[in-house]
Amino acid sequence: MANSLGQDLKELLRLALPAIGSRLGLLLLGFVDTVMVGRFETPELAALSLANRAAVLTLIVVAIGLLMGVIVATASAFGAGDPREAGRVWRRSIPYAFAIGLLMAGIAFASVWWMPYLAGEGALVARATTLVRILAIGIPAHLLFFCSTAFLEGVRRPIVPMLMLAGANLVNLLLDWLLVYGIGPWPALGAAGAAWASTILRWLLAGIGAAYVLFHPSMAVFAARRPHRQRWREWAHQRALGYASAVSIGAEVGAFAGLVLIAERLGALVLAGQEIAMNLLTLPFMLAVGFGSASAVLVGAARGRGDIVGVRRAGWSGLGVAMATSGAAGLLIALAAGPLFRLHSHDAALAVIAIPALRWIGAIAPFDGGQATISMGLRGMGETWWPTAIQMVAYLVLMLPLAVWLGLYAGGGLVGLMQATMIASVFSVAALALRFHRLTRASAVSRTS
Repeated sequence: MANSLGQDLKELLRLALPAIGSRLGLLLLGFVDTVMVGRFETPELAALSLANRAAVLTLIVVAIGLLMGVIVATASAFGAGDPREAGRVWRRSIPYAFAIGLLMAGIAFASVWWMPYLAGEGALVARATTLVRILAIGIPAHLLFFCSTAFLEGVRRPIVPMLMLAGANLVNLLLDWLLVYGIGPWPALGAAGAAWASTILRWLLAGIGAAYVLFHPSMAVFAARRPHRQRWREWAHQRALGYASAVSIGAEVGAFAGLVLIAERLGALVLAGQEIAMNLLTLPFMLAVGFGSASAVLVGAARGRGDIVGVRRAGWSGLGVAMATSGAAGLLIALAAGPLFRLHSHDAALAVIAIPALRWIGAIAPFDGGQATISMGLRGMGETWWPTAIQMVAYLVLMLPLAVWLGLYAGGGLVGLMQATMIASVFSVAALALRFHRLTRASAVSRTS
């Protein structure tokens, strides 16, 4: 039976809110690190930005893309009424995630050789390399926790990882306070303290997530402690689901890592300001990602029952809610640019650079959030490579050259980088929406069906 618009919106909120809670909880860990380090010292914030956004987060996000098949395979088995198969998905994915984590950690540990190619200032490179190596220790743990989170979301238990992350944020605040600033016998480590706090928390979360799946009484039905006894080729489809996601996510995150490198060419102050701007822009983006995840579910369900009108309505309503929500959040950030900067730093020279750039978040946020949501709606229709190609063109082919021109050659500095981000996001959401419109016309859907 087809749903009404009101029912679709109610279901969208029901699915999106726990997902938003989990993602905001994960985001808040990095947000607090940036605030703590920024208030400690601006050069330390610049080094953390280079290490985290240009290196470690790129590796982690690409790895998560490779693991996106976990939630799809889990949800499919659970929806088919086969909880043991869902548990088998988790069991076989844990060693796979650990192996990917070791590979990414190895690449990060080799940063002493490749980090000098990312930045020109010797002292900044040396400090960032140290931070990358500390953060590398936690990469396998981050992927193990993602597997447990994806499994729990797939079996409709999203509140569990949300509560884990809420507790982790309290621990992170304490660890940052002790390690970044130094209290009593603890020495002040600056950005290295935040890096160690992140690494400790990642392993703590990995252990708690795995323990919950293995030993909580409610998880017994999934039999996750039993060996999965499957050959490598028997679950090739699950791994294949992650390849396109890894390319798509890697391209977008790699493009934003490129922005970090362009900012570094403009100096440590611009690099630190760019870290603050991206830290705040990610907040409305995560709201949109939660709505996008829910929109993909509703689009897929409507497509599965042959409801062309429902497909169109679920996609457009998800896009509208996501753009309105992320736009409102971006506007609040823009209006509170001064106080939000002072939350991060007391550096007067940095304020002159950063505050005008933060005001651009109000213009960027609705389009950045919208493109994330509509791309997930397209994937709910079974689209894989079109969203990937459009986002690659928007952020690699369009944004980076524009950032070089507006930021470096036209003298726009950090504001120029934000303008390039906005132009790329407008292009991305427009192209993705056009693709969705073409696919959801009655004639097009009937042909693909």
